[in-house]
Amino acid sequence: MAYLQQAPAWFLWLASLGALYVAAFLPRLLVYLTHCLRRPEDLRLRYGTWAVVTGPTSGIGRSVALELARRGLNLVLVDLDAANLHEVSGTIMSRHAVQTMAVVFDLSLVSTPKGVTRRYGGSGMP
Repeated sequence: MAYLQQAPAWFLWLASLGALYVAAFLPRLLVYLTHCLRRPEDLRLRYGTWAVVTGPTSGIGRSVALELARRGLNLVLVDLDAANLHEVSGTIMSRHAVQTMAVVFDLSLVSTPKGVTRRYGGSGMP
């Protein structure tokens, strides 16, 4: 401890400030590491056995569909492109032991006047 008595005051002040920063940062770091290193939760127990994935034929939608299938969820795949949709559905079923249901549908029309007309005819009401 004699070396602390010989250290300049500014050094002790900076060392104390650093120790306070580490003491404040350490709990957040431990929470983050606990979150990252814990076992992944079983999505089937929490949300059920089926998941809906829109846009599964490319990009993020395809990655999400493949990951959910890897985790054992059955999938309802919704997209406009029927050929690609059935190709992705076949790929998922061949790689993973899950069920898939391919639905060709334009979700952008769900709440538009054009979509209502297409769904219910000219009246616009069910």
